[in-house]
Amino acid sequence: MTTRLKCLIGFYSIILPLQPKVIPNAMCGICQKGKEANKRGRPEALIHCSQCDNSGHPSCLDMSAELVCVIQTYRWQCMECKTCTVCRQPHHEDEMMFCDKCDRGFHTFCVGMDQIPTGLWVCEVCDKDFTTPKKKGVKAQKKSKSAQK
Repeated sequence: MTTRLKCLIGFYSIILPLQPKVIPNAMCGICQKGKEANKRGRPEALIHCSQCDNSGHPSCLDMSAELVCVIQTYRWQCMECKTCTVCRQPHHEDEMMFCDKCDRGFHTFCVGMDQIPTGLWVCEVCDKDFTTPKKKGVKAQKKSKSAQK
C-alpha cells in the first residue's frame, strides 16, 4: 500500500488524483537542509508550495502526520502565498485564519466571523469529517438533532 493511500484511509472515501510537486534539490526554508536530514538530523521528505518554490520539512513547520496527509490532497500554499479559500484573495492577512485540519486559509469576514477564534478551529469542509466543538460565541451554532425535535 502506498504512503499516499495510507494517508487517505480514514480521512476520505475517495482518492483525489493529485500528483505531488517535485522540486529537485529542494531545501527547507526553516532549517536550510534537504530531504536527507531535518532539524533533528533525521531524513524527512519536504512539502512544497503549489504556487512558488518554497519547501519545508513538516517537522520544521510543526505539521502533524495527519495534516501532511490532508495537504497532499490539494494544492497547498505556503504562508507567503496563502489565499482565502472563499474569495481567493491574499489581502487582509491580519484577518486570515487557518483550518487546523487542512491548513487552508480563510478570512474571518468570508466565513461570517467577527474575529479570529483562539484555540482549535476547523473549516466547514473539514467539519464534515472532523467532530470537535465549535468556538462558542464566535459564530452561530447549528442546533443539535435532539434540539430540533
